[in-house]
Order: sequence, then C-alpha cells, then structure tokens
Amino acid sequence: MRILIIEDEQRTADQIVRLIKQYDSNYSVIGVIDSVKKGLDWFTNKMDDPDLLLADIQLGDGNIFELFNQVNLELPVIFITAYNQFAIEAFKVNSIDYLLKPISFVDLKVALDKYFKTREAYLKANFKDFKRILVPEKMVCKRRFLIKSGNGYKFIFTDEIAYFMTEDGLVFSVLFKGGRSIIENNITELNQLLDQDEFFQLNRNTIANIRAIDKISDYFNRRVILKLLPDHHEVIVSRERVQEFKEWMNK
Repeated sequence: MRILIIEDEQRTADQIVRLIKQYDSNYSVIGVIDSVKKGLDWFTNKMDDPDLLLADIQLGDGNIFELFNQVNLELPVIFITAYNQFAIEAFKVNSIDYLLKPISFVDLKVALDKYFKTREAYLKANFKDFKRILVPEKMVCKRRFLIKSGNGYKFIFTDEIAYFMTEDGLVFSVLFKGGRSIIENNITELNQLLDQDEFFQLNRNTIANIRAIDKISDYFNRRVILKLLPDHHEVIVSRERVQEFKEWMNK
C-alpha cells in the first residue's frame, strides 16, 4: 500500500506518517508534498503513483482542487480539512472520506477502514462536485438596478447608491449625488443580492454602503448611531447587529 500525503503543515504531515505506520507498519509513505506546485510536478513528471492520496484542502499556494483541475487523477482521496461541520456532512452525503484536524488515530482508522470497504467508489470520484461543496464559486452580486423614470425606465449602478431605506412600505435607493428612487426588492432580498463587503444591513429598514458612513457615535443601550452621506441621514444600528457591524467595519 503506497500513500502520498499532500499537507503543508509539517507537524500534521509527520503525525499522519506516524499514524499510518501505527495502522499498518507495512504501508509505505512514498512522499509528502506541501504545495499545489509540487503536486503538479509530481504527477506531470510521472513519479511513483500512489494507491491512496491523503490531501489537505487548503495549501499555502492555493487549494487542492487547483491540482485536480490540471491533472487527471483517478485516485481514491481522503481529504484533510478544518472545515466546519456543515461541510463535513456534505462530504458524508457524497461518500468522500475525511480527516478533521487535529487528526487522531481513531479518525485515521475509521477513514482507512471505510476506504477499503468502498475502494471502487473512490476510483470514480467526481472532484468537481467536491470543489463545489467546499470551495463554492463567488456569488455574483447585483451590479445595477432598473428603475421607473417618468413614462420610461433608466438604470443606476449599485456603486452609485449610498444606502437603501424603507419608508411607508416602499424601499428607496439614495444616491451619493443626491436623489432617490423606488426599488422593487425588499430589504431582505437586497441583503442577499448586494456585495456584503460593500453593504451592511444596519437594521430592519436600512442597508448602507460603507463609503456612505460619515460618522459613527455611541448611542444608549449599547447601540451606535451613524450619519450617512450624502444628506447626514441618522441611522441607529440594531443592538443585535452592533458587534457584527464593528467586525465588518474592521475587516
């Protein structure tokens, strides 16, 4: 049994080697690779093919799927991951095995035992599906809005908008250059459509562009109050959102 390890943390790699030998001293670790680049070199130069690959997902120069995209691997893989439980459950559904850091002998034994029981299934693993689970594509954020203008329509770019606010049951976009327009989406929908690096929902009625935040002040009951450009509109950040707001501002 020949095993190749792809792991950029030397301590973790050494631990995996020890645990493999503990599982079966006859197993051979044919190499330890610490980057996508070295992995690409290994497989394109037709070096010794392993029977099993133990691969960390996130490496210093990228993620393991960048390697899978460049070389045609028909190898069973046990992933090494620090991803949250949600992602781990997704692994289980797709019948991929994993080692969750920090790795223990019990973890490795369970993964290897499962591999031997279901070896054929791993040989046809669809790595593109696993990539979608663990490295989701960046969401395409809304870039412009079509709005009513007199008897016709016009569009405004999202980065022209200072903030969104509800008033009398309607949602308005307020522009940096002044003026406002009715938007068809509600605040909840907008919060899902907008770039969350640029926009933050301050309370149930207001979403602000970070460039519109002119002044931040403490407010009673552990809240904060903002003044927004272009019209110095005052908005109180909901108490339950204050900590998240501060973290967002401090990215």
